[in-house]
Amino acid sequence: MRAARRRAARKRLSRTRQIRSYLLACSAVLLATQTARAQDVPVPLPRNDYGAVGLIDMPSARMAPDASFTMGASFTRNIEHFNFGFQATPWLETSFKYTGFEHLNADYSVYYDRAFGAKIRLWDEDGLFPAVAVGANDLIGTGLFSGEYLVASKQFGSVDATLGLGWGRLGSTDLFKNPIGLIFKSFNTRQNGDAPGATAFNLLFHGDVGLFGGLVWQTPVDGLQLLAEYSSDKYTNETTQGTTKPNQTQFNFGAAYQLDASTNLSLDWLYGDRVMGAILFQFDAAHDPFPQKIGPVPIQPRIRSNEEQQQAINALLRHNAGTDPAQLISSSGALVDAIWARDQSVDARVESGVLYLTTSNDAKALCRDAAEIAGRYVAHIATVNVSDGKQRLRCPVISHPLADPGVTTEASAILATSPPPPSSVMTIDMRASAPTDTKAVTAMLTDAIKKQNLQVNAIDYDGTEITVYYTNTYYYSEAEAVKRLTQLLMADAPASVEKFHLISVVVGIPQREFDVLRGTAERDISQNGALDLRADVTTTTAPMQNPILTAGEADVFPRFYWGAFPQFRQQLFDPNNPFAVQFLAAAGVGVEPVRGLLLYGEGEISVYDNFNTLRPASSSLPHVRTDYLQFFTQGRDGIGQLDAEYRFRMAPDVFATVRAGYLESMYMGAGGEVLWRPSGERWAIGADLYDVQERGFDRLLDLQSYHVVTGHVSIYWASPWYDLNFQVRAGQYLAGDRGITFMASRRFSTGVEIGAFFTRTNVSAAQFGEGSFDKGILVRIPLGWVAPISTQDGISTIIRPVQRDGGQTLDNDATLYDETRRSSDPEWYLETGKNP
Repeated sequence: MRAARRRAARKRLSRTRQIRSYLLACSAVLLATQTARAQDVPVPLPRNDYGAVGLIDMPSARMAPDASFTMGASFTRNIEHFNFGFQATPWLETSFKYTGFEHLNADYSVYYDRAFGAKIRLWDEDGLFPAVAVGANDLIGTGLFSGEYLVASKQFGSVDATLGLGWGRLGSTDLFKNPIGLIFKSFNTRQNGDAPGATAFNLLFHGDVGLFGGLVWQTPVDGLQLLAEYSSDKYTNETTQGTTKPNQTQFNFGAAYQLDASTNLSLDWLYGDRVMGAILFQFDAAHDPFPQKIGPVPIQPRIRSNEEQQQAINALLRHNAGTDPAQLISSSGALVDAIWARDQSVDARVESGVLYLTTSNDAKALCRDAAEIAGRYVAHIATVNVSDGKQRLRCPVISHPLADPGVTTEASAILATSPPPPSSVMTIDMRASAPTDTKAVTAMLTDAIKKQNLQVNAIDYDGTEITVYYTNTYYYSEAEAVKRLTQLLMADAPASVEKFHLISVVVGIPQREFDVLRGTAERDISQNGALDLRADVTTTTAPMQNPILTAGEADVFPRFYWGAFPQFRQQLFDPNNPFAVQFLAAAGVGVEPVRGLLLYGEGEISVYDNFNTLRPASSSLPHVRTDYLQFFTQGRDGIGQLDAEYRFRMAPDVFATVRAGYLESMYMGAGGEVLWRPSGERWAIGADLYDVQERGFDRLLDLQSYHVVTGHVSIYWASPWYDLNFQVRAGQYLAGDRGITFMASRRFSTGVEIGAFFTRTNVSAAQFGEGSFDKGILVRIPLGWVAPISTQDGISTIIRPVQRDGGQTLDNDATLYDETRRSSDPEWYLETGKNP
């Protein structure tokens, strides 16, 4: 008993000395830096081996710049770390770590472990108050790195100081009892975790607590940082397995150097007995590193003379004389253009026959002039109300006959007084007038549009309006295609044309209409020096009846397609083969007999792969995906796809497709999908249903016996909140299990999209097997973001910690949302910065 008490006393004394030495060291440094000049947090912020912003091994309360993501690797004796970090929002950081241990597990020479982490900033640094964050490591994983923390960081001149409390692995120094246990006694003990891959929420912030902290010094040498930390992780798990000997000290030291804008190198001394080297690559998903692309130069717009503008406006009004008068203001924009020419500070709206104007100038003069102008342009407005912030005036409108295009009117006189455009903008083009013959105009514009690498499906010119049906398979952004088309038409279309109708056609189906008032666009260019897509373009649903498109494509069917392209497959995290890849050469051939119907086949030849099947599938569920490697080893060369697909619209906002044949490398069958995507809304609802049978492993024409019906109802929401996208799918999966999938991702105007998903079904964790439930990371990167080229191609991959059979879906079972995304309203808001 006495010996036991002596050992307990020595342990308490040891803890007391650790706490005392740690606090004294931190206090000395903090006091020494109190008088230092305050400055911004050191940039770039260091990251730990979890991929999270922190110190060397410990976290900090700092957050990386919004939308940044990193990929890195670090190596020390017997251990290697690979990590991925993503700043999902300004206050939420996510991370993924893949770690290899030598001799940790007797069954593997190198045992690999996966761990997901997250950190939430509770509040940022403000004056005397530090930044504070809470987070968890290995939140979903095996639990080998499971640990939670509460951490604070404060800037003192060129030194950034961090102090935190840790639980789990970050509390393995056991410096004191859990303070939460004073309220809830169950938090005093930390039980073993659940099945690997489960969310062990019952462990969070349980068990004894450790102290950690450290300092980051931004040295006078540009890009060089020196780091020191006290770690609360004793690496107990690895020590007991013989991977590493007990720590000599809990203090770690390191140096990090920013080699260039995207590369950081670091060298650390850990636990008093080892060196760790690391490399980190940093990226900014929100900004395009190559804003100037290789390709055709955009056509600069031409600004018509005031006389040309007035004549075009009057001609359009005459053309629309039979239109409902209430629609004339929105269809021509003439009234707004004329009033804006009188007062450029005006904001206007029309409600119930009243024109409401807000101005920063003289309300009295504007009220009188606006009433006169309104009387000449529209018949349904009876009153003008004007406010200048000090007074509200009301002026009755006196109607006048529609002005003759050749007669000088009050409006044309006002337009004539509008200021000239800046010299940096192309103004009146004194070259010969554009042709006015219909065939000559359409032929000239068709040729010019093709030179912009856009396909013209059909084009119509009636003297005052131009309608262009186009297909964009070149530019990643639909806004880029619309901008180029608008500027080209402003430059080359006859001066009499006042309105452009641009209708996007995707896989043969008209999807979206973009309407441009030429005078409004000219006004914005004159004022701002550039086209403003947010203000100058109105988006609507494409018409159901498209006689212009039908006539324009009368002789193009059957239409043939072909292409050759590389492909890439991966199989990650297999302990026997942790990084398995396959590179393929693929070729596709298609024929479109009529619009919307496509017959398509794709063949594949393996160029290189290191796949192996040494680890047989052990799933108790039907092997709907765990036989993945069987298909791509026995069927290295095979048929990737051979099917017929018909796309159509059931209503203006309802899209549909039906498919039959060899739908993907592992399944053949038939089915279809319907998507309702209401115009102007950020949400959409879809449903898909397929009857499929498993293909033979050789990926030719033979079939296996497994057969299943799979289908889902899907709800999509492209939120305006940090441009986060949410998707919920519920239904029956390939293994016959039923459940729900939740996905959240953040999409940027660059096209980069990063997110995560999980699926829970009626299959238990024990039946599911390793991982407990399906989950993973989604990454989409356009090639135009990594190279100065315009293309719609990109890298799209889903990274799963482990491939199992539960919660699996048919490839390309729900494609309509992505097919309609490029020209959708949410994507338009994202690309143009318009956020209604």
